[in-house]
Amino acid sequence: MRYSTRTVKGQDRDENRDRVGAAFDGVRGIFVVVDGTSKPGSGQLAQALVDQIFTGYQARIENGVSDSGHDQVETLLKDVLQDAHSSLFSGGVTGSASYLVAVVSGELLTVAYEGDCSAGVTSHNNPIAWITAPHCLANWRRDRSHRQLATDKGRHQISRSFKARKNPDPEFVTRAAIAGETLVFATDGFWADLSDAAQIQLLGLDAPDPNHVDDDVTWIVVQI
Repeated sequence: MRYSTRTVKGQDRDENRDRVGAAFDGVRGIFVVVDGTSKPGSGQLAQALVDQIFTGYQARIENGVSDSGHDQVETLLKDVLQDAHSSLFSGGVTGSASYLVAVVSGELLTVAYEGDCSAGVTSHNNPIAWITAPHCLANWRRDRSHRQLATDKGRHQISRSFKARKNPDPEFVTRAAIAGETLVFATDGFWADLSDAAQIQLLGLDAPDPNHVDDDVTWIVVQI
C-alpha cells in the first residue's frame, strides 16, 4: 500500500480549515480528512478530531480490539468518534466539521463519514467513481451525482456534521479493497470545485498544486 496526502488553502479563506492524516502500520491503513466549517474554532476542531481518531483507534488495537471485518471496524469507529466527541466538546472546543475516516484492513475498505467529505475509486486514469453520498440539502433525496451537486448552491448547506449538540452518527460504506485500484479521500474543495480531468491529474505524486482554488482543497491518494 502506498499513499500521499496534500492540502491547499483556498483563496477565499483566511486560514486552511481542512485537516488530513494518514498512517499504515503494515497491517492496516487509516486515512482521515476533516473539513472545518466557517464557525469559530472549526479549524482547531478539525485538527483535534484527526488527532483523537488516530490516538483512539491505535489505543484500541493495542488493547486487543480486532478490526478484521467490516462490522468490527464499524463498532470500533463508533466508539472512537463518541469518545472524541465527549473529550473535545467537554474540553471547550468549538466549531463543527465534516469528516471522513477510511480504514483499509486486509482486503476490506470501511468508510465512516458525516458531511460532504467523500471517498472514491479509480483505475487506469478513469474519472473517479465516488462511493459516498454527501450529506447536504442539495442531496436530500440522495440520488444526485457529485458532478450534479457541484453546481448546486444547496450543497453548501450540510445536513450532518461533527458538532457539540449532536452525538456522532456516521454513515458507513463498505467494499472490497482491490489490488490495482486507487482510492481517493477528499474534501468538497476537491470533488466539487475541480474538473474530472484536474482531479485525475492531481492523483500523481509530482502534480503541481491546483491554481486559483476558492475553497480549501485536501485529498489523500491510496494505491492498493
